Amino acid sequence: MSFFRSLRGQFFVSVMLVLLVALTLLAAVACWHARRSVENEMAMALEAADRIVDNALVSMPAGGQGDAYLARLVRSFDDNRHVRVALMDGPATIAASRLAPADTVPGWYRRLLEIPIDSRRDTAPALGGRTLLVTTDAHNEISEAWVQFRDGALFLSLFSLLMLGLVHLAMNRIAGPLARLARGFEKLGGGDYAARVDQAGPHEVAVLAADFNRMAARLGTLEADNRRLAHQMIAIQEEERADIARDLHDEMGPFLFAMRVDADAIVTEAGEEGAIAARARALGDAVSHIQRQVRSILQQLRSDTLVEIGLGAALANLAAFWQRRHDGVTLHMDVAAVGDGFGADIDAALYRLVQEGLTNALRHGAARNVWLTIRAGTDVRVVLEDDGVGLEADDGAGGTEDGGGMGLKGMRERLAPLSGRLTLSPRIRGGVRLEACIPRAGVKAAASAKAAE
Repeated sequence: MSFFRSLRGQFFVSVMLVLLVALTLLAAVACWHARRSVENEMAMALEAADRIVDNALVSMPAGGQGDAYLARLVRSFDDNRHVRVALMDGPATIAASRLAPADTVPGWYRRLLEIPIDSRRDTAPALGGRTLLVTTDAHNEISEAWVQFRDGALFLSLFSLLMLGLVHLAMNRIAGPLARLARGFEKLGGGDYAARVDQAGPHEVAVLAADFNRMAARLGTLEADNRRLAHQMIAIQEEERADIARDLHDEMGPFLFAMRVDADAIVTEAGEEGAIAARARALGDAVSHIQRQVRSILQQLRSDTLVEIGLGAALANLAAFWQRRHDGVTLHMDVAAVGDGFGADIDAALYRLVQEGLTNALRHGAARNVWLTIRAGTDVRVVLEDDGVGLEADDGAGGTEDGGGMGLKGMRERLAPLSGRLTLSPRIRGGVRLEACIPRAGVKAAASAKAAE
């Protein structure tokens, strides 16, 4: 059935139907003309035979030689193809000519062309009350018309078959390059911008193939540019994170330390009791809290631990960090596939992705359980699921599936240089399912982007 749904099949069937209709019309017209020809031929044959009989009767001898003369006259019409002559005495036939044998004709064709029998009856005094009956017989003429019709139909059928064969060959010559173009577009739609098609076939199709190749090359260039820009943007973000972390550490750290020393000094000088000492201790506690928050912020901003301890340990530390700050939350981790990591670029992207996903699930989704799974094959696949309130809460905090939130936008920006894909969907048992897939080839793409810088 796929053949009849294809362009080649539809064109082939259309040509076949046109030929069939044309052959049917030609057959109808041919039959109509053949019937007219049979009618005219029979009328002319009857007229000629009647004229011969009339002339013969004028020359008929008298006396006993008349019967022999009439017998010879009747026999002279033997093997005639169109008329039959009979000497009649009332209803009885005295002598009759013999028609020429007719070829076999299909019944349906004979019925189409068969016409009523026509006759002429000639009388003369010399016949002595007898008559000469001349009747038509169209069987031989129909047989002759059938031979012409059959030969014409055979010729037209062979011509039609040849035409269909040529159409089939021509459509094959066009369909092959079109199929290659279709496969090229399928690859291009799947993100394979290195796809090219042979510039073969008819001129018009070859031009389409050349345009396709130029378009694919242009899209490949744009994709490479986009990856390079995305990589540069992520590098800038990391630099900004490092700058912020350095500023927090270098600027706020000493001041907080000095404030804590001053608070302790005030407690010592004011004595252990009294309102001043109590306020100094409260100030010291506040400073300690700020120091812990700063260390937490520094830990999230700086990912140097990935290089130092590896992705697996960094993820474990990240899980422990969140569990310390969210009582009653359980993190189920299946990250044995991480091993020694997947390279600096993929490790950094995975770490930030899990970090952002945990933030959304615990801070904004109010999840009590989070499942983290990492699988590695030709692709690195990360699945983060939670049993929180679902997408509505995450929409306002972490982003929506169409990338409207800043969290998901950041994730996609990190995955873009690695040709990664990100999907966000509701979890079957409630909550959210976040899935990312990074092809191992993405490492090569990132390396190329770095080299291009």
